[in-house]
Amino acid sequence: MDLCITELIDPDDALLLPWLDLYETAFPPSERVLVSFYLRLLRDKRAGLQPDHHLLAAQRERAFVGLAHYVMLAEPCCAWLWMFAVTPPARNQGIGAALYGEIVRRLPVETGAMLIEVERPDLAHTGAERESTERRIAFYRRQGARLLEGVHYVQSVGPHQTPLPMHVMVHPLQPLDAEMAFRMVCTVLGDGAGAERIKQTGPLALR
Repeated sequence: MDLCITELIDPDDALLLPWLDLYETAFPPSERVLVSFYLRLLRDKRAGLQPDHHLLAAQRERAFVGLAHYVMLAEPCCAWLWMFAVTPPARNQGIGAALYGEIVRRLPVETGAMLIEVERPDLAHTGAERESTERRIAFYRRQGARLLEGVHYVQSVGPHQTPLPMHVMVHPLQPLDAEMAFRMVCTVLGDGAGAERIKQTGPLALR
């Protein structure tokens, strides 16, 4: 697929505005950090800071079609996919799969896994919302990610939003069992809050 991927490294990049427009419309407020976070991040990146944060903008035939934000962590060596979305007119055309594949291709060879937070279908408020959430999980599964079962996780994007229970998916890039995945998730997503953020609630499995 003829997809052009640009990494944003400057707050004056022309692609930032469509990137932020999609960010604000594709994700519910409960899952969004403040827009000022991204403005500060890009200001830092222009100064040569924050090298582990990667903001990608996807274009097809010069039209903006998708975004991604992932973070590389050194210990454990893994990636954390913060944000991933495709514009509504560009969906169901293979663009999401191509963008996801490009992220995986860019990861260092020693990366153990990529972690993804996804909404829980059982907490959906409407049938349409539940169907959308199930489609998202199915999409990530088709790319190689697996749902980490036996875990209760609560996402917190900041004091401006109420913490939200979420599923965690793991895309193994090295041999990885459920116990290893859980330890990795605890290290990355536990955020010093221990059992308040993530805890085991049953047998661990990657499915």
